[in-house]
Amino acid sequence: MKNIIKNILVLILLTGLIACQQAPKQTKESSVSELNKLLTNITIDALKEQNYVQAQRSITALILSDDDKVWKFIQSAIISLPKEKSMELLEKALTNDSVNNSSSQLFSLAKVYISYKDTDSALSTINKSIALDKNNLEARYWRARLLTIMKDFDNAEKDFSYITKKDPKNQDYSGQYAAFFQETSQFDKAQDILAKLDVNADVLFKRIVFAMQNKNMELAEELYNDLKILEVDSKKENHKLFLTAEAAYWLKKLDDSERFYSQVSGGNHYLDSREMLSMIFFEKERYDEAIELLHQLQNAEENYAVKAYRLESQIYKKQGDTREAILTLTRSLQILSDNPDLLYERAMLYESQGKMKKLEKDLLQIIKDDPEHFEALNALGYSLADHDLKLEEAHEYIKKALSFSPDNAAILDSLGWVQFKLGQYTEAEKNFKKALSQDINDPELYIHLYKTLLKLERTTEAKDLLSKAKNLFPDNEKLKAID
Repeated sequence: MKNIIKNILVLILLTGLIACQQAPKQTKESSVSELNKLLTNITIDALKEQNYVQAQRSITALILSDDDKVWKFIQSAIISLPKEKSMELLEKALTNDSVNNSSSQLFSLAKVYISYKDTDSALSTINKSIALDKNNLEARYWRARLLTIMKDFDNAEKDFSYITKKDPKNQDYSGQYAAFFQETSQFDKAQDILAKLDVNADVLFKRIVFAMQNKNMELAEELYNDLKILEVDSKKENHKLFLTAEAAYWLKKLDDSERFYSQVSGGNHYLDSREMLSMIFFEKERYDEAIELLHQLQNAEENYAVKAYRLESQIYKKQGDTREAILTLTRSLQILSDNPDLLYERAMLYESQGKMKKLEKDLLQIIKDDPEHFEALNALGYSLADHDLKLEEAHEYIKKALSFSPDNAAILDSLGWVQFKLGQYTEAEKNFKKALSQDINDPELYIHLYKTLLKLERTTEAKDLLSKAKNLFPDNEKLKAID
């Protein structure tokens, strides 16, 4: 806080000097640059100290700048504020005449709205940006993507067509245009656009993915073979090997995939390749080799370490050693204290052992750290209900989870299940059916609805549902056990 006060005093003095002095143009520009640096530092310090009022003030002052570099910082700084304060700052900025007359500045603010998924405000602001400069291709590019998300496909296509004609060599523009055609089921057009680009590993990989999505396996195989023999600069070899391994994995060529991942010797994808190799070893039940790699990844960055600990735990669980699986996660939590993914994984293992107090402790820790963690809220509510414990409390946890993810089939199933346990069969039926409308591939939903229909004495309907479920999931052991 002392540093911020000191900086503010310097800012006042510097601002006064700039206003009073009749300096040459170069000196004024230098002073403005120094002022912007000072404001930037004040903003960074304020954000670190969570002094959001001061951060708002210094960002507001920075908004007066017409420096593009400063505006890149402004955009990231606004996003770093709590949402409510970001919105206040955006509204204030949009009343500024200099902002409203700058295509690039309006575009920056539109991207902030996009980051908050406020599509209407984003579209309105980006439209103003393009109205000021129709050749702002980046703004049109973002608008095309935004319109695609909003399902306004006709106008999205107009923007994509415009920017790709203006800049036909831009692979980002062409790639997104191809993705647009893929999303709108215009598969041949997607492939045509990518086929016109210079051949490289990224283009071939994207074409393979699109071909597989379109179930055109013949084309996918052909493109995969092209990717394998593609010659690239030595600096790009690791990237090409990684993409080839990825393509092989999705084409279910595990031996090929293993070979190519093993050849990745460095670069940005080295750790990703080690991670995928451990997954392949897991799938091939080569557990010792998998664990050896996982131990290496556990010393890497946190996101890799967390997944490595979880997979090692799953290996022990698959081998029937739940005790060692839990010990692995407990050791990991000594290093990565209160990590929500590790706590959640351990909680689910405790549930399988019926250790409900330990499950509750882990899930409540997640919820304490993140009150909107709907997966933990749902898991706690469902687990308590499934074990006929604290049903009213379980009901509240599940309702809270649903408030954060209203159309989540798993949470709707949990709500139905706790209602079933509470004897609220009519309400339970409604929620099971709503869940099935979201997800028809979960056998547990059919079982829950079947039991509810029996309680409602609709035996014929229940038997018909059971017969349907058994046809859909012939290998499901729970369904087999129901007469």
